[in-house]
Amino acid sequence: MTQTAADPSTAPERVDRLNLFMGVEAREVRPGHLVLAQQVGARFHDHRGQTILGSVGVLADACPGGALGNSVPADAGMVLSQISATLAAPLPTHGTVVSTGDVVDLDLESGIGLAAGAMHDGDGTTVAVLQSRGVFVTRPRVNAAAVLSGQRLPVPAAEPCAAPDELAGRGGLDIVDGIASERIARGPLAGLLDLRLTDVERGSLAATFAPQDWMSNYLGSIQGGILITAADLVNGLVAQTLTATDQRYRILDLRIDFVRSPATDGPDIRAEAEVVRAGRRLALIESRLLDSSGQVLIRAAASAQLL
Repeated sequence: MTQTAADPSTAPERVDRLNLFMGVEAREVRPGHLVLAQQVGARFHDHRGQTILGSVGVLADACPGGALGNSVPADAGMVLSQISATLAAPLPTHGTVVSTGDVVDLDLESGIGLAAGAMHDGDGTTVAVLQSRGVFVTRPRVNAAAVLSGQRLPVPAAEPCAAPDELAGRGGLDIVDGIASERIARGPLAGLLDLRLTDVERGSLAATFAPQDWMSNYLGSIQGGILITAADLVNGLVAQTLTATDQRYRILDLRIDFVRSPATDGPDIRAEAEVVRAGRRLALIESRLLDSSGQVLIRAAASAQLL
């Protein structure tokens, strides 16, 4: 959740290795304003071979929230307490996603800031509208030397998407059951997090993933964009359980409250998603991430369109 920008013009030791790992680069950086870009493609697809909000979760966390982070005093840090994203158009399957962000309000006395921005595709079409709320923190930067080292972490081979004939002729619950039993490919984005489905029913599911060092921010906790990715993945999969044979779906929006920061050397994180209302065309979803003791790390709400 800590905001840092991978600015190619800065010294290598100040470049965030997670941004490098996810292909996020800076285009404009000044106090209160940030423009970042990410190349998307097969490495970040879900099981259907599509780019989802979770594919650009690190980008969404870093911008517009990063505009707050580069506006606070040098002796303070800024972490997100909430982020919301409303999708305006499908994210491109391949190409560039550009995110802009600007500070709307920064109250140094209360230690709270608000920033807003948008994501655009390579043609300049708005694909998502973003809003971030951040809070000051004074925690020690225990992992800053490693995270801001500019190290290029090895990129693992991407897992495959499900083949079209694996999904054709199947209802959504059958597809998600197949992913849980590893009969159907979970997709490269879930593979990157090593997200493993453990319980699947129509309208609800649970999954786990293990914190890893590459997910770290400079406070030593998991970067908020990784948590966005995990939440968006389970939201999409639980929406899939509602679909009829060959029916499509898409997540329309996502709002996340960050409650606690999970450590990168901690135990597995449990992700739960549940459909709280399902109509003919629209489903409302609630999800959360939990630590091993059951404490809530994030809570999220999303809307899914059944097409």
